[in-house]
Parts: sequence; C-alpha cells; structure tokens
Amino acid sequence: MDLWDGLYKRQEMSGAILSRSKQQKAGKDSAAYCFQILIVNVSSLNLIIVQELIIMPQPLSDQQKESLKRLEPKFNTAILKRDYSTAKSLMLDIQRVLRPTKHYARLCQSKNKLFELAIEETDFDFAISGLESNRDILNNNTRIYLESTALLAICYIRMQEIEQAKPFIKEVLANQTVIKSQRTREIFHSEIINRFNEEVALCTLKGQAPDYNEEEVEQEVIRIIQNFDEQEILAQIGEASPRSTKELIFLVYDFSRKQLPYKEQLALPSPDQKIKDSEVGATIFQSVKRVIYNSLCDPNSEIYKTWFNNGMQLVLSKGYIRTAVLSCLASLGIGIKLIAASIIALIMKFGIEVYCNRYKPVGLMEIREK
Repeated sequence: MDLWDGLYKRQEMSGAILSRSKQQKAGKDSAAYCFQILIVNVSSLNLIIVQELIIMPQPLSDQQKESLKRLEPKFNTAILKRDYSTAKSLMLDIQRVLRPTKHYARLCQSKNKLFELAIEETDFDFAISGLESNRDILNNNTRIYLESTALLAICYIRMQEIEQAKPFIKEVLANQTVIKSQRTREIFHSEIINRFNEEVALCTLKGQAPDYNEEEVEQEVIRIIQNFDEQEILAQIGEASPRSTKELIFLVYDFSRKQLPYKEQLALPSPDQKIKDSEVGATIFQSVKRVIYNSLCDPNSEIYKTWFNNGMQLVLSKGYIRTAVLSCLASLGIGIKLIAASIIALIMKFGIEVYCNRYKPVGLMEIREK
C-alpha cells in the first residue's frame, strides 16, 4: 500500500474529506504531488488539518545510473528502427529502474516515445491508455505534460476522431505559461500545428485500394520527372488529393491557429493559404516520411547499401525506390496513382542522400532540441 492508498484507507475509517491537487512548482525531474487532508470527526466536529505533503523523487543510485546508461540507448535505437516489440520490452526494464524512486518525468519522456511509435503501429488503445496514465501522474505545469497531451491529440486525429482531439489541441496550444521563452514556445506551437496537419493528411488519404500497378506508376514517374520541377510536383500532389483532405486540413489548422495569441496567429499562414495545392502537396509529402524514411535511409536496408556501394544509377535501374515507396504507401492505405508516382518522382529527383538528410522524421519529443 502506497502513501496515497493509506490516506484513503484513513478516510474510510474516519469519514475524512480529502482533496488533492498537483504541485505547481515541482522540480525539473519531478512528478511530485502535494495534497491537503481535511479530516472531519462528525461526532465531535473536531477538525484535523494535515499540511501539504510533497513527495519528491529520490536521487538516482549508482546502480540505477548504470542500468539507465545501458537501457536508454538500446531503447532509443529500437524506437529509431521502429522495432516495436523490443521497445516495449526495454520500456518495462526502464520502468522497473525509475518507478521505485518516483522519477516519473524521466520515465514519461521515454514512454512518450513508445506511445508515439504505438500510434505509428496503429496500436491506438495502448497509446491512449498510456498517455492518459502519463497525464494522471505528471505535473500539468510541465512541458512533458503538454507533450503527452499533444500525442493524445495526434492519436485521435490518426483515428479520424477530430472532435475527440479538439480539447487536447486546445489544451496544448492555449497554454502560454509552461514554456517560458517566447521563441521556444513559438517553435513548439509551429511544429505541433504542422504535425497536426500531417496527421490529418494521413488519416484522410488512408483506406483507398490502389488504382494502379507498378508498370503504370513507372511510366507516370518518368513523365513527371521529365516535365515538372519540385514545386510543380508538390502542387500536383495537392491537386490529386481528395476534397476531404483539404477540408479537414482547413478545419484542424483553423481551430489550432485560433488557440494562439493574436500576434502569433499573424505570424502563421492563413487557413486559405494552407489548403493551396502546393501547400497540401508539401504536407502530404512530409507526412509519409515517417513510414518511408527507414525503408530508404536505414544503413542496413538493401536500398541504402546498394546506393552506398554502387551508386544511384543501380538503385534506379532496379526499381528499388519505386517498390519500397509503393509498399509503404500500401501499408498506409494510400492508393491514388498520381500521388504515389509524384512522391516517387520527388525522391528520385532529390536522390537518396539529399532525401535522407532533408526529410528525417522528427519525433514529438525531439522538438525540444530545436
């Protein structure tokens, strides 16, 4: 029985009335609670007030530090490689190290990475349950709490449950106090809003059976490369996207933007600008990198090894990029031929090296490094 359970037991025995609030000034690596207890003895009307009690994390022991030094790099590698089962197993080990000493903030930072991967793996129930648990134990006046909330919004958007996502979008973007630096706060808001747009693009494009075969796509890719530049290809992707994609991008972007202070709203593009074909095309192209990137850019992948050892010409002649991208898009349920061909054409125009350098996905927890 932990301290809080014990206090509730005491409540049952004495008719206590308890109120609990999260500590607003907890330390950087603290998810400490403070709570007040008002015990009412009904028979004598005597009041017993117990002052605030703060539960702070204990310092990490040398053994814990050594364990984390071994576990956390392995966990981060598993996340990067999208090795979901390994990441879940390592997360349990990290939890066993951090939970006894109540280092909840550090624990939740790792958990958020796992839950973001769970969203990519469409394990939505696991992600939602875990993120809600994070929010329950974290101090709501911390960045890690906002990041957990943003991931909940992303999860509901990916599930196409926009009304469920809206309260979390509002909670993340309306907060002007957690991130003290205006510059850092504006970067966070801009990155989060762009991520919301990308998630909208993914959720509205999925669920379509492919309307092409590989030979048709190859011919379309050749035509696009020969006739269009980068901006024209992006506009073509936007033009080929369903009307529902543009409508939902407008709705979510407009709602998100309105949560910000007026001056910050003015610094961002208008909702009408965000649904121009070139903007929508750029959003779609950015959104699919989370699935495509590892297939093309993992140094252990067949494509990357072929490019590194034999050059781009062999990669193109073997059709590796086309096959890999079509496989990734099929896993997302994106089946519009012109969109698929345009994405492949853009990657071929860039080349493997440029694409891998420019379009490496940024996890939500990595935004704090900007």
